[in-house]
Amino acid sequence: MPIGAGTPNLIEYAEIWTSALDQQTQQQATSGWMESNSSRIQYTGGKKVRVPTLYTTGLGDYMRGTGAAHRGKYAKGSAELKYTDYELEMDRSAEFSFDRHDVDESGFIIQAPAVVGEFQRNNVIPEIDSFRYSRIASIVMAAGGGKAQTLTDTTILEEFLKQVRAMQNITGRSTADLVATMPFSVWSILEIAAKKSMQLLPQQFTQGGLSFEVNSVNGIPIIPVVEDRMRTAYIFHDGETELGYEPDEDAQTINWIITPRNLPIAISKTDNLKVFDPDTNQGGDDWLIQYRKYHDLWIMKNQVNQIVLSVTPPIV
Repeated sequence: MPIGAGTPNLIEYAEIWTSALDQQTQQQATSGWMESNSSRIQYTGGKKVRVPTLYTTGLGDYMRGTGAAHRGKYAKGSAELKYTDYELEMDRSAEFSFDRHDVDESGFIIQAPAVVGEFQRNNVIPEIDSFRYSRIASIVMAAGGGKAQTLTDTTILEEFLKQVRAMQNITGRSTADLVATMPFSVWSILEIAAKKSMQLLPQQFTQGGLSFEVNSVNGIPIIPVVEDRMRTAYIFHDGETELGYEPDEDAQTINWIITPRNLPIAISKTDNLKVFDPDTNQGGDDWLIQYRKYHDLWIMKNQVNQIVLSVTPPIV
């Protein structure tokens, strides 16, 4: 349905909004930096994606030649790229309507992206963050990792650094490669301890094409998060009787997750944003927007030992 001469139609506007919504998610989610790793994923629409894994062999001896007729030989290694097919686990949706008499065409074009953008900011982005942090925690705990502990102002910095060093002893990862995520309540204690020991410094951090300043401890950038997003398990309601999500009653609070920046593979896609004008909408005399968001997160099995996880003790 044309809006005016030389202007995009509703389908073209929907495509523009879809791209903007995906960018908003990557920039405003506290876990948005994880999506930079999704460039390795082949996404063709819908729920299906292909995730690549590179397999390489080790070294062998170089066989020296004995003259022009017998040249030296290199050990025969190989590099093989294999793809595994996955389906995005989270397939979430919402529908918004605007009464024909509340907005005209030009008003709808102005209001619609603002409404959906606010919906993403208040509802979608917190849910995506919560899903990702709980997914990482569940993967680590299922592998027998993670530490349940109560942190205090006298132990928090020592525990933080000790757990990082234990991971480095296994993986050899540099602190420059790491990102630490924790609730504001934990960060407020660690921040004071790090200031006293002069290990708190500003550091540039990039995410979704934006660069901003964060605090770092011993060179590790800290991403503070609202505590409600840092639980080990959530219930994501199906929308039949209840919308949104909430922590599982047995969920523990996450103290921190420390992971190499290139390790979590996260993806979120706004798929087929549908926009209907009142004359096309058969369900009512309304402007109608149908919103659908796919998202998921993966950690490769051989990389789980590179994640540091601290949680509060379970409630008994």
